Amino acid sequence: MATDPNAIGNFPDLVKLLEKDGVLHKTDLAEQTVQIPTQRGELDSVLLMRWQESDGVIQFIQALPMEVPADKLDLASDALTRLNHALAIPGFDLNHQHGLIAYRLYLPIYPRGAVKPNEVQAMFRLTVKTAADFFPTIRRILAGEIKPVDVVDEAKKAWEAAAAAAQPAKPPTSAPPSTNQPPPGASMY
Repeated sequence: MATDPNAIGNFPDLVKLLEKDGVLHKTDLAEQTVQIPTQRGELDSVLLMRWQESDGVIQFIQALPMEVPADKLDLASDALTRLNHALAIPGFDLNHQHGLIAYRLYLPIYPRGAVKPNEVQAMFRLTVKTAADFFPTIRRILAGEIKPVDVVDEAKKAWEAAAAAAQPAKPPTSAPPSTNQPPPGASMY
């Protein structure tokens, strides 16, 4: 079986990829982590990539720049649980001890024993994008502007507005507009 010379099979390979791609990062060899500053929309924070050989994964953990006060932990937990249930790839988590929220995804290293550069890049982008897309809604929940029960509807509106803003305008067609609506509870992706 031929091996891919670009495959990333260990933490040093991951660091080499970041260096090759010119990604600003801080490496912790002992912990096998890299911290990467991220900025997208209102999100201005840090993403942590953790190589976890024993678990066979690379974790991508995008911190949200907020601290949840102790009296709002239940509120945040309720909202994030509801939001995760609606997402195609749930990944929001709450550290109750420190009052921190993050969006966390992982990329399996096994069974291949390695990952491809484009997989790392795609997971990085997806993690940052998802955290950035939903950060304003989560912040509004903690500010008391939205109830946890409404988080999915509010997040969907925000996500659709962001998606529409990112899409170029389409020329009009002679066909009538579609009346197809997604079923209730459909994924926001």
